[in-house]
Amino acid sequence: MVDFTLTEEQRALQELARDFARREVLPAAVARDRMTDLAARFPWEVLESASRHGLRTLRVPRELGGAGVDTLTLCVVGEELAAADLGVAVTMDQTWKISHLLYHLATPAQRDRLLHDFPADHRFHLAIAMTEPGSGSDRYAYFDAPDSQLRVVARPARGGWVLNGLKQFISNGGIAKLYVIYASTDPDQGMWRGSTMFLVPAGTPGFRIGRIHEKVGQRLAQNAELLFEDCWVPEEHVLGQPHRAFEARGAFTRGSHVEAGATVLGVGRAAYELALDWANTRVQGGRRIIEHQAMGMLLASMGMEIEAARALLWRAAWAADHQDPYDPKLASMAKVYASEVAHRVAVQAAEIFGGMGIMAEAPVEKLVRDALTFLHSDGTNQIHRVRMGRLLDRKAAPAPSPAPVV
Repeated sequence: MVDFTLTEEQRALQELARDFARREVLPAAVARDRMTDLAARFPWEVLESASRHGLRTLRVPRELGGAGVDTLTLCVVGEELAAADLGVAVTMDQTWKISHLLYHLATPAQRDRLLHDFPADHRFHLAIAMTEPGSGSDRYAYFDAPDSQLRVVARPARGGWVLNGLKQFISNGGIAKLYVIYASTDPDQGMWRGSTMFLVPAGTPGFRIGRIHEKVGQRLAQNAELLFEDCWVPEEHVLGQPHRAFEARGAFTRGSHVEAGATVLGVGRAAYELALDWANTRVQGGRRIIEHQAMGMLLASMGMEIEAARALLWRAAWAADHQDPYDPKLASMAKVYASEVAHRVAVQAAEIFGGMGIMAEAPVEKLVRDALTFLHSDGTNQIHRVRMGRLLDRKAAPAPSPAPVV
């Protein structure tokens, strides 16, 4: 029996997130989106307030000071935050995903040393760094190709490792206090068998933030370059097993792509709701535009797609936490479909607004820009389709088995 009824706790968190988003995120989002001063634009006070409401630590286990919620709950909360601003939702979601990874893979000693202040520090956010100028989509579909390799290199030295190289486009780059860095530690083995995860706190000598990337959308989230110049990391900061970073990725990607899809769906939902309100009040040709059949049918299709995307996201979220063996195509399907629905609906909403739809003072143009970003973020939709195609190809060499769900 399929039941889409949210639990009492999930409904309470949904209402908390919706109320917070409408009171504290939405009123400042448009003005901040237009700021050119990067430091002033970043919404620290909003994020700190979200943390005081318990939203930042939702994924942390209850016994360690968090709420211990599942992937579906994060999808519900993420959609509500993103309906007010995608950048705020992305910043929070990155920390949710990575805290889930860390609290399950880090040793007790690592948690005591590096995450001791995480539950109480309202400015403690997390980042994970895989993408480089020469390696982006590789990690989703071509990680086992002979020439696939991370360019950030870690070499053994003095009871630890020395990192050199450049990461780019890193979400929460420059605002995170702890980074999970993927680096090549055995170039002869390629990406799959030759990469290691390192825990690198902000301020570590030899590690600095480079350029802050400007984006067309999700501008209240920060993406940055990470530069490593003879950055020494002690052996005890290796996360998981050396040379086995990608074997642990199943713990990260199961929920990661689904949560990403849920956040951008919030953008599509916001655009749909604005268009629906506009169509019910805007009069053209002597009647409200929703009474024109073309507009009514368009809005019906938009609502249908939003509901279908959410159903797929919730199905994938449930599977991420409960289903073994897990079908890895589900997460990619959910992310791709939700992001394309959100973009399509946002553009259609701008069309319903007519000439006002492209004006900066109208709310829709920001949503179009925000929705556009997730055709590229969290893996391009094209590479997700390549990945799904490889999983469907029965003659293709089997990919290594994903890590067990944690």
